Formats: sequence, C-alpha cells, structure tokens
Amino acid sequence: MARVMVTGATGLLGRAVVKQLKQTDEHLLIATGFSRAETGIYKLDLTDEEAISQFIGVHQPDVIIHCAAERRPDISEQSPEAALALNLGATGALAKAAKQQGAWLIYISTDYVFDGTEPSYCEADKPNPVNFYGESKLQGEQALLATTSDFAVLRLPILYGEVEKIEESAVLVLLNQLLDNSPQDVDHWAVRSPTSTQDIALAIEQMISLHLKGEDLNGIYHFSAKQTMSKYQMLLVLTELFELNGEHLSPISSPMDTAKRPHDCTLNCQRLADLGIASQIAFKEGVKESLVSSQNALSLIGLTLK
Repeated sequence: MARVMVTGATGLLGRAVVKQLKQTDEHLLIATGFSRAETGIYKLDLTDEEAISQFIGVHQPDVIIHCAAERRPDISEQSPEAALALNLGATGALAKAAKQQGAWLIYISTDYVFDGTEPSYCEADKPNPVNFYGESKLQGEQALLATTSDFAVLRLPILYGEVEKIEESAVLVLLNQLLDNSPQDVDHWAVRSPTSTQDIALAIEQMISLHLKGEDLNGIYHFSAKQTMSKYQMLLVLTELFELNGEHLSPISSPMDTAKRPHDCTLNCQRLADLGIASQIAFKEGVKESLVSSQNALSLIGLTLK
C-alpha cells in the first residue's frame, strides 16, 4: 500500500484529491493542512523547512501531492513575500525532503505561467507570466525540477468544485454577482477553462497509479477541461441553473482586475492524453454537481439550486 501525502488537504483541490484517493484501499493517506487542520488532518507549517523535513522523515511518504499554495493573484500582488513563502519556499523545502526520502512529488502549478498571447500552450512552450502569482508559481516549478528531474509539475487552469464557502472557488464566487441586483460589470475578456476538482483528482489518482506501476512520469504536464469561456459566460450558465434573472450583468470586453491577467492561457494537454488521462467533465454538468454538493455554502448566501 502506497503512502500518499497531500499538502493543502483542507483546500478546494486538496479535499477533492483526498476524497478521490479514499475511494479505494490502495493508498494510505497522510493529509496535511494548517489554518483549517482538523481531525484526520496533520497540522504542518509549510513555511518551516525543518518541520517539513521532520514530518516527511517520520511519515515516510512514497508520493507527495503538493496542492497548498497562495492561489489568489490580487493577494499575491499585495503580499509578494507571503506568496513566495508558500509557492516557492515551501515547494523547494518539500522537494528537498522528498528527494532525501525517495518520494515522488507532484507540484500543482498554474496556466498563469503563460502570458496568454499565443494559445494553446504545450508543456515545452516558454513561460512568461504577467503577474506575480504566475511568477511565484513558475519559480516553484523551477525549484522543484532543479532538485531532481524525476518530479512532476501539473499545470491547471481556474478551478471549481465542492466548497465550504463560495469564496473558495473563483468560479462559484461569481454567484455574489447574481445576488446583487445592482448593475454589475463582468469580465468577458479573459478566456478561461474552468475545470472540476473532481476531474483533476481522478487524473492525479491515475498519475499516481501509473507511477507506482513503474511508468516514468516526470517534468511538466497540463490538465484542463476542454471548454473555454469568459467569467460572463460562466455566469450565464449559473443564471440558468438557478433560474435567476441576469439582466443586470454587463459583459466587459477589456481587462478588469487589479492584478494583470493573461488573455487566453488555454492549455494543450497532449502529454497526459497520450497516457490515457483526459478531462471527462463538461462545465454545466460539473458545476451543477459541485453546487449540489455545496448546499451548506449556498444556504449561507440564500441560494437554492433549482
């Protein structure tokens, strides 16, 4: 039985990964978190290199899935040192300890390592991040692969999934704009590929399975849903699912955000597709399933799925 450590196990993606891996008896889960650590979750400060080294030495994982990150571009821009501490410092410390232990590590990165000017991006394309979030995640990639070329980087786009509060997902947080009936400007400029955490968790499980069977998985991989859409188009789907009026929403076809965003970072996912790993979940069906699983979060903002 493989010992699989998951960082950020209390977060949006980490919870989905833990849930997926628990569905079989093939893995012994070592789930870690920090500010939201609870029963069944080990509390681990990923900014403490010595704590990481000791933890991995004690628990001796075979595989590490590094989901923990500062994922918010605006916050990364405002607090670059804190973003680097998680996205670079923690990644480097985990990579060093994993190599020493002989564990295989998957680092979760982002499509924001690209500038969005020449999609679709394959793994070999040159990164050129336009904001500090993308830069910090790219530095994490570089630190990981400099430690050993045996590790893997998994770049992902914008995520949605089962949430404890809607602010966890950059997709589901759009519901706030549905509820505010005052005129709302919505981004119809940036092209995104909203991807289900359930979809990603299954892909990660498949990657682990192939690795444990002796498949040589290393370097950079891309995983993404096939549909592309703006936030405005995502909101139109949410409007339909909740049978709400979206006439107060105005599509804006120019950049809107505080931190600069790339225009279109659509990912080419051929490396994983060649291994039989590809997205299975379309946006409307996936987001509806996520909302069904997030009724407590919806009730907090006064919404009920129709």
